[in-house]
Amino acid sequence: MAASNSSETVRVIVRCRPMNQREMDLKSQTIITMNTQLNHVMLEHIEQTNEPPKQFTFDAVYPVDSITENIYADSVFPLVESVLEGYNATVFAYGQTG
Repeated sequence: MAASNSSETVRVIVRCRPMNQREMDLKSQTIITMNTQLNHVMLEHIEQTNEPPKQFTFDAVYPVDSITENIYADSVFPLVESVLEGYNATVFAYGQTG
């Protein structure tokens, strides 16, 4: 996405990490469902099954099996190209690690 082709100033991209060993040992449940076609993340309620899942929409979503290189190629590299064309760009990567 070149900066000249977009009027958006901020894009939010989500990657769901796999469960860590501790979570697997505790037999934790996966409560996140991702729809990569619609860029939706659904958060299921474990204890309150009568409530519908909460749904969030992002600019892009990457499920557990995503490869870092593909995420970079799709979402970060176009920003690098924009910077080389003289545009400003920032990548702020933040995540829970378990």
